[in-house]
Amino acid sequence: MDQPLRSPTNCRMVDKLRQTVEALLEQALRRGFFGTAAVEISVQDGTIQHIRWRIEQMER
Repeated sequence: MDQPLRSPTNCRMVDKLRQTVEALLEQALRRGFFGTAAVEISVQDGTIQHIRWRIEQMER
């Protein structure tokens, strides 16, 4: 059985995902931030295709 997580594409995208989450947390986990941070991963046939992220900040 093939292990898609170990494919070169998925390894590269998982590294990118870790960097993305770290950057998102740096922005969101600070004093004065009120809002939402989200990450969406698009997968096709066991391979990560796209990583989308967003931060929505509320004005208080």
